[in-house]
Amino acid sequence: MNAKDVTPRAPSRLGRPPRGSEGEATLRILAAAKPVFLKEGFEATSIDAIAGSAGISKKTIYGRFTSKADLFEAVIVRFIEENVPAIELAASQAGPVAERLHRIALAVLEVALTVDTIAVRRIIVAEAARFPEFARLLHDFGVARVAPLIERCLEEGNASGEIAVDDVRHAGDMFLSIAIRGFIDKAELGLDRPGLSHVKRETLRRSIEFFMAACRKRD
Repeated sequence: MNAKDVTPRAPSRLGRPPRGSEGEATLRILAAAKPVFLKEGFEATSIDAIAGSAGISKKTIYGRFTSKADLFEAVIVRFIEENVPAIELAASQAGPVAERLHRIALAVLEVALTVDTIAVRRIIVAEAARFPEFARLLHDFGVARVAPLIERCLEEGNASGEIAVDDVRHAGDMFLSIAIRGFIDKAELGLDRPGLSHVKRETLRRSIEFFMAACRKRD
């Protein structure tokens, strides 16, 4: 092939994406922003770094997000939306109460004990004083969607006679504390490794047995 037969390629340019690709550009920004935030933390992350990673201009980012905090909030929401469906699917499967609670807890922990989730939570905690809205988003889009799944399971257990719980909401919160929060807190503090080890699975099983014993009817 002769050099004269090669059509010169126009140099790539950073800037506003073509019309009709606004949604794709936003997803591209979010996809690029997430690893930068998780690696550098919120404070150290720059919009320049995200723009460079996404291959677009700062102007394009600021055309969609009013600030770095606004962008991080969008990253949190997208991160949750990508992971909650697996928990909802686990909760939708029928079975005895203990079995269903075990499935829900496993699904939650399989998400919560990943390296990425731990990093997100650490950023939220580190920025809680300046940006309490980060924690509110995590609660409203995450915890607030998981708690009703547990409560529904307990309500159906009451109806079937498997358990006898007077205050389903309180019992659901106790389940979160007994079976889930301890694992997450330890991982977030660096006291335990990410992931679900055999020891953690066994501890979870025993915690659920303890919880169920407290919920069953007594003669």
